[in-house]
Amino acid sequence: MNNHPLVKKTAPNWKKSKQNDPDEELNFKKKRAELVAADYGSARSIARWSKLNVKETYKNLEELRAKDPIVPRKPVYPPTTAGRPQQTHAPEKLLLLYALPTNALNQLKRQKQTDKEDEQRYEEYGKEATKCQIEFHMDVAADQLTAQLHEAIK
Repeated sequence: MNNHPLVKKTAPNWKKSKQNDPDEELNFKKKRAELVAADYGSARSIARWSKLNVKETYKNLEELRAKDPIVPRKPVYPPTTAGRPQQTHAPEKLLLLYALPTNALNQLKRQKQTDKEDEQRYEEYGKEATKCQIEFHMDVAADQLTAQLHEAIK
């Protein structure tokens, strides 16, 4: 089939493939945990079951819960944001952490340090420049006063 001239070779279209829904995956994990708590099997064995088998067994568990009070009740789960876990890191930080090699990260850190040092130098330069301007203007004012005094004396 690989060398067949009539079969057109194309790249797979991943958009058409089945995408995993986080809500469905979370519900599936909860169902498996409830089946383990109700002694339907070990976590290892239930993890190998197909989704259809888990759904059917969970449906039987729900019916048994309605009839028998001894069966463990369904736990109350905390609300989540649409079944998706909260992000612990900002996406920009994740990109920086995993996309860049360590020497590039070190270079960015050094650049940030030099930027801070440059800001400090600029602030010091600004302070000294204002001092020099004040002293210069005071000298000019003093020169003007002495010139006025000399004119008044004449």
